[in-house]
Amino acid sequence: MIEKSDELLYAFFKNLAKKEIEEIGLMGGWAVHYLLKNKDVVHIGSRDIDIFFNPKKTKPKTIEEKLNKMGFNPHSTFRWIKIFHSETEKELGLEESKKHPIYNLSYIYFDIATPTKIGHSMPEPLLKKVFKKEKEHVKIKDIQVMIPSSKILVEMKLKSIPERTDSFKRTKDIADLYALLENNPKLWVVKNGQRKKTKNLDKKLVKRFKEKLERFEIDGTIAASSIILKIKQDKLTGLLEKI
Repeated sequence: MIEKSDELLYAFFKNLAKKEIEEIGLMGGWAVHYLLKNKDVVHIGSRDIDIFFNPKKTKPKTIEEKLNKMGFNPHSTFRWIKIFHSETEKELGLEESKKHPIYNLSYIYFDIATPTKIGHSMPEPLLKKVFKKEKEHVKIKDIQVMIPSSKILVEMKLKSIPERTDSFKRTKDIADLYALLENNPKLWVVKNGQRKKTKNLDKKLVKRFKEKLERFEIDGTIAASSIILKIKQDKLTGLLEKI
């Protein structure tokens, strides 16, 4: 599903007009993946595809039409879904999928975010900063795609992790957070060649994350994240404690 998700991600941006690709961006796990890949750092991909746009410049209907054309269907408050048979990898329509047991189904979700709440989208106020120039661009094959700056991606992870009820997503978010911090020197205060603490991050988001960190060490989240990252648990914990 990660490979299929990557293919669908590329197909979405590949089919955007030049003006559209300047206004529609990528966030979430795939943004982290490509940000690091462009730095020759290997990092896990994602199953979910997360995009964002400014509804003042891009009509929501434009996004909906493109997703419908790609075979995605509306799902929950801000998600679109595509369903596959787990063994054959055949794409299934909504009605056809009901004929199969759940354990034979795999899903790819396409999530939509906007700076303010509109219709079928997730409001993410941090995106207001992105549209005020706190952004970067990554190369996805032959396409330049807008993503939030490294700092904003970190703040998004700090914000989402304490709110996660899904343990796998929380584990993945922590792995993404570690990778972002580990590979972005500009996010650190360095003394005598050693990283001492992060800098310029939203203090409220940092405080809330740090309040939950001990719980994540106890409930197995940190251990699971270290397995994904293929590093020792104390190395992961040591970096997170410096945030």
